[in-house]
Amino acid sequence: MRRLLMMLGLYVLVLSPFPVALSERCHPQDKKVLLRFKKELNNPYFLASWDPKEDCCDWYCVKCDDRNNRIYTIFLKSDEPDPNVTGQIPPSVGDLPYLRGLNFHNLPNLVGPIQPTLAKLHKLQGIFISNTGISGPIPEFLAHIKTLQYIELSSNRLSGPIPSSLSQLPNLISLQLDRNKLTGTIPSSFGSFKKPGPDLILSHNQLSGPIPTSLGNLDPDRIDLSGNNFVGDASFLIGSKKKIRVFDLSRNAFSFDLSRLTFPKETLTWLDISHNNIYGSIPTALTKVRYFQQLNFSFNPGLKGQIPQGGGLQTFDKYSYFHTNLCGSPLPPCTE
Repeated sequence: MRRLLMMLGLYVLVLSPFPVALSERCHPQDKKVLLRFKKELNNPYFLASWDPKEDCCDWYCVKCDDRNNRIYTIFLKSDEPDPNVTGQIPPSVGDLPYLRGLNFHNLPNLVGPIQPTLAKLHKLQGIFISNTGISGPIPEFLAHIKTLQYIELSSNRLSGPIPSSLSQLPNLISLQLDRNKLTGTIPSSFGSFKKPGPDLILSHNQLSGPIPTSLGNLDPDRIDLSGNNFVGDASFLIGSKKKIRVFDLSRNAFSFDLSRLTFPKETLTWLDISHNNIYGSIPTALTKVRYFQQLNFSFNPGLKGQIPQGGGLQTFDKYSYFHTNLCGSPLPPCTE
């Protein structure tokens, strides 16, 4: 009789029109939260695979940790701008306690502030929100998520100052806030980041003022301050003993003597100081830099003298030296 019942149960299971998860990995609480997350985004087609009858570890845009079957990543990314994802960042995201990565990309109708419930995510390592309609300030509560390694908030509508409290994040590797509407100065507290310090990608905002000299203590891989309203000296950010790879100060109002600078020979690949008020001559030390991919001195009328010969300086055309008072190859010869 028992065997007959087992066979009957198997028969019903096989012929049932509804799929039954025999060994669903997904944690039931995470599944419940994700379904609420989907509803808070107005059930977009983008999340059509989020079927309550299916194992949520198999859903599109999420990943489960094989060790505990908890959701550790949500990535809503579109190759083209997707207007069908609408509303704010779902508050329910804060109820995924094992979440380490959160990624929203190319979702122009994702609006509102950065969700305060993110403060509950004590395992979060990366927040990536780019090409969305997210607005408002960069929240202070991010400084309380000590596990954060990556804050990348490019191409949104964020405004207001950069919180000085972000310098309290002990593991930060990259701070990418470019192409927003941020104002104010770079906090002087950023000089206290644990060395070498995070990449500082702050380009194309409305930031202003001088660069805090405390930032000279850092040696990140990338510094991009282009397209702002910075003034004064920034020469202390670079030097021969540093390992910086990308250094972009273009389209500001920086003013310092280029002649006295030294540069890292082995690591520097990108140097753009165009569209500033930088003066002096090009140091011969730049001929020793091995791997230039981008070099631009243009629109600094205070630069003068002969362009040093050798290295990679002549591999760039005249437009890298345009609207200066420099001379020599690739510009016309010096007359004096």
